[in-house]
Amino acid sequence: MSATHRAPPPGAWLGAPVATLLVLAFVLGLAAPTLAWTLGPKQPISEPPATVARSEGPRRPGGPVYPQQDIRVRMDHAVHLAEGMHCKQCHQRIDRSQLSSQNDLPTGEACDACHGDQHPRVAEGETPRCAECHTHVEDQRVTATSIFPRPNLNFSHQAHLDRGADCATCHGDMTKVGRATIAQLPKEATCLTCHDGQQASDKCSTCHPSGKDGRLLTAIGDDASAPKLLPKGPSARGATHDLAFVRDHVGIAKADPELCASCHDDNFCADCHAGPIRPMRLHAGDYLTSHAIDARANTQDCSSCHRLQTECRGCHLRMGVTSEGEEAAFGVGSPLRFHPAAWSGPPGSPQGHALPAQRNISTCASCHTEDACLACHATTGAASPGLNASPHGPGFAGSARCSALESRNRRVCLKCHAPGDIALECL
Repeated sequence: MSATHRAPPPGAWLGAPVATLLVLAFVLGLAAPTLAWTLGPKQPISEPPATVARSEGPRRPGGPVYPQQDIRVRMDHAVHLAEGMHCKQCHQRIDRSQLSSQNDLPTGEACDACHGDQHPRVAEGETPRCAECHTHVEDQRVTATSIFPRPNLNFSHQAHLDRGADCATCHGDMTKVGRATIAQLPKEATCLTCHDGQQASDKCSTCHPSGKDGRLLTAIGDDASAPKLLPKGPSARGATHDLAFVRDHVGIAKADPELCASCHDDNFCADCHAGPIRPMRLHAGDYLTSHAIDARANTQDCSSCHRLQTECRGCHLRMGVTSEGEEAAFGVGSPLRFHPAAWSGPPGSPQGHALPAQRNISTCASCHTEDACLACHATTGAASPGLNASPHGPGFAGSARCSALESRNRRVCLKCHAPGDIALECL
């Protein structure tokens, strides 16, 4: 190096432009020596530093399915496969593995077949080469071994291999992988290509640990603070448990109740849906002042938690937000109207309420009692006389539907029709 080209001070590259760093990395990559492996019997192998760094690979944090691993060996799958080796040369017991805890890592004896005698002891006259494969070595002795916690899955390599699956089906293309980490373990989307309910079962408990009642275990081991097995992958079907899930879960629960039942029982739902309980996460403290907007827009199904005739109507009566009583907000003479004009009236006048009542009578019942309907629809001789406005339409009396409804429960007919009413002659 000439006097005009001095080494940069420590940390000088931290302020270099990104383009400069990329060019430098590219040049160094081209200049790196190429590793030449000779995988013959009893051949000692030495690894250049560049390959050692690559073979260590990235460390991936664990999760509730695959706990975090601590891998303390150097391994390059790409180099081994490039030399014509296949998986079973190292993973010799994989076709007999029936538990997820049986990861069948290569034994020292399996490595010695190519790397020379090192296990269980070094051949006489040879020098131990522990650091070629192990990362924690001191005075030619391994001081720490790898840690591979048991995955929280029910899995059998033998069952999958017997059905024709190969290693690449689940673990991907290993010809471009240095040291394998959690990143090479199967992802849910990969599993569901076969576990589709036809080729193989698509029940969650097929792979995920479950209790005696068949529901998934949502706490891992004895640690109550362990992460929950919340749905996030393709099997979740939109049921990701994010912060908005408490508000949005009603549609998911109605569309696919079996999905919820795979983790939750009825008591879990009743803790919130019992009625008196109102979690603050659902409604703000002043929600009563603004809930009318949601109720009318139906952005939330109030009836999924509340009893319309007891809770909603009871509160509306106490607050005067009703058409009943002299001081009612929507009473006679009040400038306020809940329903539009021509919503209801005497027989023969336009009736806007007929179609909504036929489509969903429970909506009407959230504000009105049966007496409100009988005031018009009961016959004049009924127990509570009305205006004799038939809700059935022409030709209903004597029809097959009329007879079928009466045969099931005649008391419903007597709500509006007085005994002996001519309209009951069809019965």
